[in-house]
Amino acid sequence: MEIDLRKLNYTDSIDIDTKVEYGDEYLKDSGINGLDNVYAKGTIKSDMEFNYDVNINLSGVMILTDAITGEDVPYEFNTEIEEKLENSLITLDLIAFLWQYIVLEIPMRFTLSNEELSIHNKDYQVISEEEYKKEKNNPFKDFHL
Repeated sequence: MEIDLRKLNYTDSIDIDTKVEYGDEYLKDSGINGLDNVYAKGTIKSDMEFNYDVNINLSGVMILTDAITGEDVPYEFNTEIEEKLENSLITLDLIAFLWQYIVLEIPMRFTLSNEELSIHNKDYQVISEEEYKKEKNNPFKDFHL
């Protein structure tokens, strides 16, 4: 969605009130499995120096992989964008512009699970402090760290 910024030569502002959709080319390698209900609402105005002031509220739902269960889970995001753009721009690709801010909202790790992470294989198992104290045949139970 291209926005013609030259409209600001004869109007006070450009209103943005739109649902935004992203294809697979954006989602590929982003860590986002899907996007739902992405909505942008705000304005673009020209300031005294003829730069562009962008004020947009961006919200939606990311579908991410749960860090514990590996299942797809929803993650709601809502961010305020306040940016000043150079006056040399003639058009603004709103989809690409907003994508930068969506990517910044991706959490490093997200889970909806209340399960504890179990780390083990055939040779070892990481246990909690409580489990460690409960073990009856612990050869190290008399040692204090």
